[in-house]
Amino acid sequence: MCNDEVRVRFAPSPTGPFHIGGARSALFNYLLARKTGGKLILRIEDTDRERSTPESEENIKAALKWLGMDWDEGVDVGGPNGPYHQMERLDIYKKYTDKLLAEGKAYYCYCTDEELEEERQSLIKEGKMPRYMGKCRHLTEEQIAQFKAEGRKPTVRFRVPADQQILVRDMVRGDVVFDSNNIGDFVIVKSDGIPTYNYAVVIDDALMHITHVIRAEEHLSNTPRQCLVYDALGFKQPTFGHISLILGKDHTKMSKRHGATSVDQYRQLGYLPEAINNFLALLGWAPNSEQEIFSMDELIHEFSMDRVAKNPAVFDIDKLNWINQHYMRQLDAEAFFEAAKPHMIAAGYMTGKEEGEKLAWLKRVVATAQEHISYAAQIP
Repeated sequence: MCNDEVRVRFAPSPTGPFHIGGARSALFNYLLARKTGGKLILRIEDTDRERSTPESEENIKAALKWLGMDWDEGVDVGGPNGPYHQMERLDIYKKYTDKLLAEGKAYYCYCTDEELEEERQSLIKEGKMPRYMGKCRHLTEEQIAQFKAEGRKPTVRFRVPADQQILVRDMVRGDVVFDSNNIGDFVIVKSDGIPTYNYAVVIDDALMHITHVIRAEEHLSNTPRQCLVYDALGFKQPTFGHISLILGKDHTKMSKRHGATSVDQYRQLGYLPEAINNFLALLGWAPNSEQEIFSMDELIHEFSMDRVAKNPAVFDIDKLNWINQHYMRQLDAEAFFEAAKPHMIAAGYMTGKEEGEKLAWLKRVVATAQEHISYAAQIP
């Protein structure tokens, strides 16, 4: 691996349908990797054992392939930095946890959920920010023995240094400063031995040589914790870029009431992948011109992180329909008919087994819709 190679990753949790916001994060990572001649790594963060499913993982991979985003390293394709599923990396995390414990940078915490909730509520009552107050920071051997005798299973907490200013240099937001006194010692390994997100993600990104972390704005508040872990383990921090939230037209967070939210729903409605990519690129990124229609090659050529906006991006379905209509009109007659077919069959207008004059007639009828529809499900 060459030292100045850009290495980015897309690391989804397979806990449900692949959201359109996830697709935009994947696209920005993909564009940066292709623009710089770097590498895109696909890693699956499957430590949420209750909600993670193989079906969700397949859905994510299928959606990325449909959108034309291939990855250079990761699940399915392999690479020198695997495994690429977090649940297959538990022994790797344990090695670093043992190191932090031995160096006194982490400690076992025996607090019960009830005790933690009580502490949280009393801090809220006092008008303070809820955080762990370090009850188990300095346990005696006797206290530990007693907790073990009670059958308590400990978590592992990271020992947050006091009075530290944590600086996050962000490609989108500029310099953001956090105060370590507001963080509280956070859990890095749960009582079942599974690492938390803020811990595993640092080890994975460091060992996979990730140079740039481009992800949603909601992760910005996690970043100071991750910076502390990078420093404690002696890892070099990547360059961060937190891209804005996607809002519905009413400026509230994008949800089901704004219409389809998953990539698969748009595919099933007969939107074209070229249109989805074109539209998603313009959600939060501004080209250096008035141009609005971009091929993937043009996006790769034009893309840069310094033109990514801080402000939330508004998901305008009319704009998506306008862009998709442009791509639908570019299809030749055969491709347009193929796009129409599943929707015509679903509507009962054809069986898919037609041939000869009947098929020719159907093609002529379908062709009349080409100038008038925004997506293929409208054709019937």
